[in-house]
Amino acid sequence: MKGSIWAAATTCCMAIASVLLTSCDENSLLTSWNATVRINTAALYEKLEMTDFMVEQLAEKDYIKVTDSVLVYDQQGQLVDRQGIETTSLQSVSIDLEALPQGTYTLVAWQTASSGVDPWWWLAGADQLATARLVQSYPSTIAGQYAIGLCTTTLSIGSEAPVIDVEMEPMGSVVDISVDGLTPECDYSYASLVIWSEEPRVEGFYLNPACSGEDRWVYSDTRKESDLSFGAVSPSMPARTDFTLSHGEKKRVRLYGYDKTAKARQLIISADIALNPGTHAAFYFDLDRISFQPPYTGPAAELAAWKAKRDAGYLVSDPCVDWGADYQTVRNRVESRMWWRAANDDLEQDENGWFRYYTAAKRLYEVYYFAEAGGKDLFRVFVFTSDDTVPVEVAAEHIFLQGYGFRGVLYHPQEKEVGLCYVYLSADEKTEVQIIERGAGGWEIIYMPTEPEDLAHIIPGFG
Repeated sequence: MKGSIWAAATTCCMAIASVLLTSCDENSLLTSWNATVRINTAALYEKLEMTDFMVEQLAEKDYIKVTDSVLVYDQQGQLVDRQGIETTSLQSVSIDLEALPQGTYTLVAWQTASSGVDPWWWLAGADQLATARLVQSYPSTIAGQYAIGLCTTTLSIGSEAPVIDVEMEPMGSVVDISVDGLTPECDYSYASLVIWSEEPRVEGFYLNPACSGEDRWVYSDTRKESDLSFGAVSPSMPARTDFTLSHGEKKRVRLYGYDKTAKARQLIISADIALNPGTHAAFYFDLDRISFQPPYTGPAAELAAWKAKRDAGYLVSDPCVDWGADYQTVRNRVESRMWWRAANDDLEQDENGWFRYYTAAKRLYEVYYFAEAGGKDLFRVFVFTSDDTVPVEVAAEHIFLQGYGFRGVLYHPQEKEVGLCYVYLSADEKTEVQIIERGAGGWEIIYMPTEPEDLAHIIPGFG
């Protein structure tokens, strides 16, 4: 009898245990869920204004693939899952994360492109969120199609399978580089753009969303920004698109050419350019207009309009003619333009007054004259070139497009050393403009308040 009771008790205990285990397994299933990450692959390129460029790259180069990667970190910053996907289009893709226990996670996603060889970006320290970072695999500027974007967000696993929509934010900027006049007959076999700075070179960035500002970036211990050259342009490929992590509102760049005769690199021109993450900039230069046109450094979307205005006859010069203005007003106006570069440190004095000298292009200058010390009472502006290959018609067309009307030729018998002086007036006749051809070559434009005596010596309609 005792044996039967014991057997029954044993059977009962086993049944209870089985029920408990079954219940435990069901609870376990209820506390572990899958998650889906939906990625808008086109968003990165839309934000960089390079969608058409990327579509062309994918269509023309079958080895290029868009790659999206996802890392999942728990609340202790430990990596718990890693997934990725490749695609050959800009259609949205989905990545499934399986069996994540209930809890809150940090989801890190990034997107770039691969070319079937060594990756352009290298993931380091991925096991810990605090050390996870992406760095450039090569010590050079990244070609535009390998631009990289990042997204970090919170992933909550609760009582259902979540779906997370992700769009990447660009981590750098895209730069279109183009040089006209770079022909087989020119002096240079190729040209390259260099960021000119002694600051450490940016080589990557941390993935931890707690990192912000300059703490986000991974800097080189050995390389400077001046070691960073964008890809070269040449007669066979006069334009290219590159991506860079270098950033700043005003980055100094230099365009170098490899001189065929000297067999050495020579400086062609320098300028400032804004490189802000998420922007698409352009650097453009025309070697045939080196004397009177500076490079274009600005938004890529505005380059075509700038070229159209240039081709219509405008010089880059657009001087401040607020007569009576002080030095600070003039300085604010001039330094708001992309091309400005001071040729002297501050106000200087000569027999005509106090002046400040600016370089607009390689041989195009603006000089502002003030009547009083300290830069008070603007009364003259000179714009001139010393290059005798730039025809005076360039200056005349520029003045006409600025809205000044031709009045005639000014003749002063006592100033025989001065060549022909063409006179123009503003619509309100408050500003007089003179274009003077110099006998030794070159020309100058003089802006001034209208002087009645000059008008008295004009030969109307002449020229």
